Amino acid sequence: MIDHEQILQEVKLRKLIRQAIRLRQHKIDTQINEAAREEEKLRHIVRTLLIESDVDADTNPAPYASTPVNALADAFNQILPIMKAGLRKLAKPEERESYRAHFLMKFKSIFDNFEGLDSQMTGVVGESDLTEQEEDKININIDDPDRIIPDIEKDRFKEKKKDPEKQREDDFGEFKIEGEDPTGARVAFETISDSNIEQVLSDKRKVLFTPDYKQQFKDYALYNADLWLLTYEKELAGLMGQQPAFEETEIPRPSGAQETPTAQEFAAGEMGELPAEEEVGGLEAAAEIPPEEAEEAAGPPAASPFG
Repeated sequence: MIDHEQILQEVKLRKLIRQAIRLRQHKIDTQINEAAREEEKLRHIVRTLLIESDVDADTNPAPYASTPVNALADAFNQILPIMKAGLRKLAKPEERESYRAHFLMKFKSIFDNFEGLDSQMTGVVGESDLTEQEEDKININIDDPDRIIPDIEKDRFKEKKKDPEKQREDDFGEFKIEGEDPTGARVAFETISDSNIEQVLSDKRKVLFTPDYKQQFKDYALYNADLWLLTYEKELAGLMGQQPAFEETEIPRPSGAQETPTAQEFAAGEMGELPAEEEVGGLEAAAEIPPEEAEEAAGPPAASPFG
């Protein structure tokens, strides 16, 4: 006689086995598909690296059709990460607005110093160009031409060194802008003081010997620093659920330059979407090469000097 209980148990057992087989097969299929996707991602990365390697090969033209812009692009590879890191330390919009004002002011000051050194090297230095320290030395020396200074009195005329901490605070006092948020000012001061930004700009500027090259280097440096601060501010404000602290450029667009769509949006005060991929080396949001140079530039039409 057929045992119905055994039959029911056998049916349940076979059903469970079939389910286990299907689950196992589904897991295997999922692993295969995942491996295929990972392989495709790896292929994409390798293809991208090969393309980028080919672009930088010596047999290809320079990245941009302007020598000063090529020099500046190299400098910004080192400057932008520092500038961005400082801004991202600040949570309040008013702090970031102050940071930007101080950062751009220091950028201008750096180029003022460069141009002052240029004038001295060409011999265009008048009496008014003497530093206060140099004037003090002259006053001491001409006070009495017949003065004899023995070794025991030499310390009297040595410049007294300030305490490093006090000197730093004095420097910050001269650096900060009246009325701007002090926290943003301090972060900008520390960011620049503890970095090699000035040295990087100086080193890259040394390859430029003509006045027009140096002027283009300066104009694009100031404008692109401003544009990148706008880019980073929009990105950061979006992550924090805030309105951007600033939405327009302060630095005038370089004379004779065109703009990429991103730069036009910033200049108009409308913050458009960021590029899908942000590359320091690419400098996507920069003012464009002057029209006469853009036609000669490699890559797509109307290429930016920085991307």
